[in-house]
Amino acid sequence: MKILAFDTSNQPLTVSLAEDNQVLRVFSTNEARNHSIQLLPAIKSVLDEQEWRLKDIDRIVVAKGPGSFTGLRIGVTVAKVLADTLKCEVVGLSSLAILASQVQSDDLIVPLFNARNNNVFSGVYYQQKNLLPDAHQPINNLFDWLKAQEKSIVFLGDTDVFESLIEETFEHNAKIISPADSLPDGHSIVTLGLGATPSRSVAEFNPDYLRRTQAELNWLAAHPGEDKPENYVFEVQSKK
Repeated sequence: MKILAFDTSNQPLTVSLAEDNQVLRVFSTNEARNHSIQLLPAIKSVLDEQEWRLKDIDRIVVAKGPGSFTGLRIGVTVAKVLADTLKCEVVGLSSLAILASQVQSDDLIVPLFNARNNNVFSGVYYQQKNLLPDAHQPINNLFDWLKAQEKSIVFLGDTDVFESLIEETFEHNAKIISPADSLPDGHSIVTLGLGATPSRSVAEFNPDYLRRTQAELNWLAAHPGEDKPENYVFEVQSKK
């Protein structure tokens, strides 16, 4: 099986080509540039290096969230368009699970994405199992759950923002991996994507934001008591 995998969920961008579980090419950058400009040229670059054509691809794997709303929309949109055009499989993976799977440890693995205002996107993983589901939550809620566990903890991702708080809360019971050492490696997404079940419908394949967009929050503020996503979607579509 020939796989094209990419992660645009945050500032880093990775694009990988693999045949089954053998990663053949990885493009990676952590430059703060627009993924809408970088992604397609990066895909073309790795395909050219491997002397593959797009029509050779059997499965597309993409990080579908959480993360940057814009980055997720870009990645998922490109994955959907390619999968629909090529009539190939598309698989969406948790961007937190991708990060967690890069760490081989008997400790609890806690990937963190900074969601601002002392909130995080995070989950808790242990030996590739998601013990605490991915969520957008106050970091104190996450820490309360972790303090009730008996295992040591490995934090990775946007750890620089919370380093002092982690050290103060867990002292010597936690290891902190720096953001520079937490960058997606382009390999884990392939391994997870190879074992995942493809989406049944490309049309219904969407990002997992794990929180409402600002547009939805604005709509809800203007429509008190109407906390129904379908109402928001209907009104937006009816204005097109």
